Amino acid sequence: MHLVVLERNEDVGVRLVAPPGFVTKAIYGARSRTKPALLAELAQAFEFPAYTGRNWDALEECLADLEWLPAEGYLLVVTDADQLLGESPEDYGTFLEVMETVAAEWAAGRTGEWPRPPVPFHVCLTVREGRESARTWGVPRLP
Repeated sequence: MHLVVLERNEDVGVRLVAPPGFVTKAIYGARSRTKPALLAELAQAFEFPAYTGRNWDALEECLADLEWLPAEGYLLVVTDADQLLGESPEDYGTFLEVMETVAAEWAAGRTGEWPRPPVPFHVCLTVREGRESARTWGVPRLP
């Protein structure tokens, strides 16, 4: 996970380009100001099955699976991340923990009945220049 500070007129799609074979998904911090709104944004972006629960455990389970969305790697971009969980700031730490757990599960790969090789799963929180001090991010800034 990284914080990406964009210049005022910089296009996130130009700055963050995933390698070939990666699936890139974007969610909007402005539409993810509460936990339910964030979970709905992620479910829509990653095309979660309709039966998926709307809680942290279900989010972690779905993102760590993604069998319906095979790729050589994944990139989740959160635009206007200074607004992410703005109305539910107590949930921000949980969001980071879930994303870190998911990334670690993908990095570890799987052995056994359904093996899979290690796969990158990256999350970039993007903000516009001047908004980088809007919160304590808890993730390193990408140069």
